Amino acid sequence: MALPKLNASPTYELNVPSTGQLVTFRPFLVKEQKNLLIAIETQERRDMMRAVVRTIESCVEEKMKDLTIFDVDYMFTKIRAKSVGETATLIIPCEECNQGSEVPIELERIMLQGEVVDDKLIELTDDISVQMRYPTYADFMDNDKLFKDNSLTETILEMVMTCIESINTPEEKFSTKDEPREELVDFVESMSAEQFERVTEFVNGIPTIKQEADFVCDHCGHHNDRVLKGMDDFF
Repeated sequence: MALPKLNASPTYELNVPSTGQLVTFRPFLVKEQKNLLIAIETQERRDMMRAVVRTIESCVEEKMKDLTIFDVDYMFTKIRAKSVGETATLIIPCEECNQGSEVPIELERIMLQGEVVDDKLIELTDDISVQMRYPTYADFMDNDKLFKDNSLTETILEMVMTCIESINTPEEKFSTKDEPREELVDFVESMSAEQFERVTEFVNGIPTIKQEADFVCDHCGHHNDRVLKGMDDFF
């Protein structure tokens, strides 16, 4: 005789930010929480991202593909809030003494900052334009350079190349996935400062989860007014 099931999981709804698709999800269970905790223990960003995505895939009823980074961040915070409680305690370093303090964060208040745009075409010259796209979690998993401790300039350059979907001329459309990386690097590095600013504006405008965290340091008494952004700050 089969063992009884302990709980009938409640279900909730949310919209996938990048597409607006309405999906149904359940809270994660011990089996998913175990995988998340193991990933946290490794302190490897790729392992944590993989565990988060697998949790989303397990908890959401509908099939999804090409989830953007901000889809993953937003959906996971909503699933986490329904799974372990609407408040999470984070250890946040003080901007004055750099010592960590326990700060309660209301997960339901986490907002997605930034507008999801449909028109991602950027004109560089009269004859050349670039079609941009939002990076997916798969882009990050496949790109070792995005997991390295790069300088800010190197990170922005890598993100720009990741976000360029195609390079267009009146005669031809060049899909970047079909072009050698070296040629894409040469193309981006040949931009003028003004042209590069146009594409970096797109990268800087990619939506991200956000929450304000005001707290007094337990160690030095300094008042901190922090803004938490992205999964790395909330995980």
